[in-house]
Amino acid sequence: MSVTKKNLAAHLRATPREIDKELRAFSSAARVLSSDHPRLIEKHPKEWVGVYEGKIRATGKSFDAVVSKLKRSGLRPSDTIIRYIDTSGRKLIL
Repeated sequence: MSVTKKNLAAHLRATPREIDKELRAFSSAARVLSSDHPRLIEKHPKEWVGVYEGKIRATGKSFDAVVSKLKRSGLRPSDTIIRYIDTSGRKLIL
C-alpha cells in the first residue's frame, strides 16, 4: 500500500503543516539536549528536564514532578522531550 502525504496526515489526525511544526519543535528540543549536555550536567545533575521548543520548561528530581510542572504550565508532556541528566554516562531519553 502506498503512503501519501494526505493519508498519512489523516492517519495522524493533523495537517502536513501541523506535522512539520511538531517535527521542527522536536528537532529543536533534541538539539538543545545534545549541544548543551555538558552545561545541563552542571546545572541539573541527577534531575529530569522537560524541553519544549528549544527551551527547558521544567526540571525536577522525579519524572512525575517534571510531568506535573509541564501540565501546570499548559504544556502536554507528549509534546516535550523529557530526559534524565545522568552523570554516570548512561542516557535516558523519553
